[in-house]
Amino acid sequence: MTDESPRITLYRRLRWPQSARKARIHAVLLASVLWAALIVTFTAGSGNRSISGTIKGPDFLQFYTIGSLVRTGQIGDLYDAEALHRRQVALVPESGPELYPPVYPPHAALLFAPFSALSFRQAMLLWSAITIALFWVIVRSTWRPLAASLPDSMFVFAAAAAFPPFWNLVLYGQISILVLAAFWAGWMALDRQRPFVAGLAFGLLLIKPQFAVPLVVVVLVCREWAMMLGAVTSIAVQLGTVAVVLGVRVLAAYAAFVPVMLRHADLLEAKPFQSHSLRALTRLAPAAIALPLWVVLVAAVLAALVRVWTSGAPLRVRVGVLILASVLVNPHLIVYDAVVLALPLLWFGAYVQARQVRADAVMFWTTVYWLCVTLIAPTARAIAVQVSVILMTWILVLITRIVMHDYVTVARSASRGIPVPVRDPISQPVL
Repeated sequence: MTDESPRITLYRRLRWPQSARKARIHAVLLASVLWAALIVTFTAGSGNRSISGTIKGPDFLQFYTIGSLVRTGQIGDLYDAEALHRRQVALVPESGPELYPPVYPPHAALLFAPFSALSFRQAMLLWSAITIALFWVIVRSTWRPLAASLPDSMFVFAAAAAFPPFWNLVLYGQISILVLAAFWAGWMALDRQRPFVAGLAFGLLLIKPQFAVPLVVVVLVCREWAMMLGAVTSIAVQLGTVAVVLGVRVLAAYAAFVPVMLRHADLLEAKPFQSHSLRALTRLAPAAIALPLWVVLVAAVLAALVRVWTSGAPLRVRVGVLILASVLVNPHLIVYDAVVLALPLLWFGAYVQARQVRADAVMFWTTVYWLCVTLIAPTARAIAVQVSVILMTWILVLITRIVMHDYVTVARSASRGIPVPVRDPISQPVL
């Protein structure tokens, strides 16, 4: 076998420097440790409790319970906290200490009604399998068009498996995979120039409506009327289905409970150190300025989103900023909800790679690395400040700056009749 040419050796060094190799190793090791721990959590312990003493799939328990209420026709108990808890304990006797307020819209109960026909353990494992499979499909279909800029499939999928929000999503048995799927389907529709269909997909955010705030701003400010029509249609179909199947009264009961949720929002976060949005920072401020400060920061994030959305940036980047903004401005975002960041981190990574500006690429990937560290080990538990929020904000600033720089450069070149060079992200990779 002949030795490789100096040109091939140089190419490989450019393509995979030491930092990239280390990142790949770290991703593989972290994924192995996390998923081994999750398997132990799901298999060890007595009955439905893990070796740590917590219920296995703790958040799934509430979905299983409300699904059971729908399946057995006890619709009136959906928004009665005491009746909900009695039903929960009847289904899973070990769950007496766990209390869940009825915060989810009624179509969530309708969705999980079939699962309640199984035992709790069977239903929880089935939902975990669905979550993992759907996440795999979303990540794979998102990465494939980006493979020229992100060619290391082992790193991509190891990093996806090690992504702390995804691991927490499966650990808790949460439903944030549906939010990720809604953003993914909306992006695919926009990519095919079908804004009405994109609106239909984005309307599925009704399952966790707090994610839709930036989308509403984009639709109204940028006059995305076809998208708005699709979202309204989607919401109407969902509410109409609930009204027909469960009755109008359950919608009224949910509407009556929403103000209660808003008044006691802090009580919904049993572990504040697991919160990862701007509110995790502003709640540290004195009460008199916490809300005004949050409003100002939210306004700044939404202003950056509108700038990017109207800049002519690639669609993936614009939707990525939309998703990142939905995380930052979210008044109630737990670590598993941050699974939606899987899409923008892939899109932004490919974007900075293709630009071939090494400083920007190094800054982005370094920030992403430490973001993952702070998501798996939330700093707020030790120092009160949630560093992950600062890092996500910096990613927003970095991508906005890059987008606006590129937009101004293209606009100036076009006005002068200067052709803009198209870079080949494979022939001269940055990382």
